[in-house]
Order: sequence, then C-alpha cells, then structure tokens
Amino acid sequence: MQNSLSGFDALRIDLRRKRRHYTRIDNFVNKYIKMTLQWGSLAVMVYRCEQQISKLDIPVLSFLLLALFRLLSTPVKLATDCRINPQSEIDKGLVLHNFAGIELDPRRAGTNLTVNQNVCIGADYYKRGKPVLGNNVFVGAGAKILGDIEIGNNVVIAANSVVMSSIPDNCSVVGIPAKIVSRGVTSDYLNFDVE
Repeated sequence: MQNSLSGFDALRIDLRRKRRHYTRIDNFVNKYIKMTLQWGSLAVMVYRCEQQISKLDIPVLSFLLLALFRLLSTPVKLATDCRINPQSEIDKGLVLHNFAGIELDPRRAGTNLTVNQNVCIGADYYKRGKPVLGNNVFVGAGAKILGDIEIGNNVVIAANSVVMSSIPDNCSVVGIPAKIVSRGVTSDYLNFDVE
C-alpha cells in the first residue's frame, strides 16, 4: 500500500479513474472539463500538489512553495469544504464523488478510495491513532471512520455509518456502531480499476 508514485502521477490516475467511471454523458466537455473542475476533483488536486511540494528535498524552496501554495489553495479549501491532510498516505485512485464536509486524515489508505460528502476519517475523540484503509474502499455519505483501526480490502461502508472497530476484507457494514451486514463484494464501485 506504500505510495511510490509522485503526487502528480497519482493525480493523473485519480482524475482518469473519476473520468472513466463517473461520467454519465461521455463527451469531451463532460469527461475532461466538467470532471476536472468539479469541487471534489479540485480538492484532490490541492491535496496531491501539497503532498508533492512537501516531499521536496530542498528545505527553503519547499517552505516557500508550500507557503505560496497554501495562500493560493485556501480559497479552494473554503469553497469545497474538503480537508485532506497532506501528511496522510493515500494511494492512487482517490475519488471524492461529491464535496462538502469531508475530513480525510487516515494514517494510510490504499488504491481506489471513493469518498462521498460529509465523511470524516481520522483520529477518535481520545486521539489514540488514525485508521488504515485497504484497497477498494467505498465510504458512503455521512460515514465516520475513527480511531486506530484497520479497514480491509473491498469494503463498502454505508451512508451515515460510524466505524470504530476493525473490518475484515470483502464486507459491507452499516449502522451506529457499524456492523457487518454482508460478506462478499456487493458494490460496483469496488470493481472500478485505476488503470
């Protein structure tokens, strides 16, 4: 799950995945202009650029570029209401399907993470750690994934679920607290490849 790609290479794959699987009318304007300029896509762009700048080996240049970038990216963050911690390791294929109220701060997330609006992924109230998400995870609107837990591969987290304990591979969970309701891949969203 280690992200070996640069932020810009990962961004190219993020946008390609969104264009390939979330375009309803397949024409140039919808596929390339609308999908690229959607608020969720802009938030992912800000995250990937900030991530890339923070990896520069030249401390002074990195500091100056990061300060300038944060100044320029603040309006986008305010408009989208999406905050993605640039220190979080999120692998390629990240799609913010909708925007607004998104807080992403996992310790690590694998490929093909799909997130809807009003989702919070991060430390719990006691700050005991952050979650680790596997590959092909779909997080429904309003869901919360909190604390030092592990979410397996091919997991669907239903809308408004609160996940505070680890979830194995190939499950669907729902509820507060989230409980496994299905085993086996149950959503087409999980079959969306990155390449």
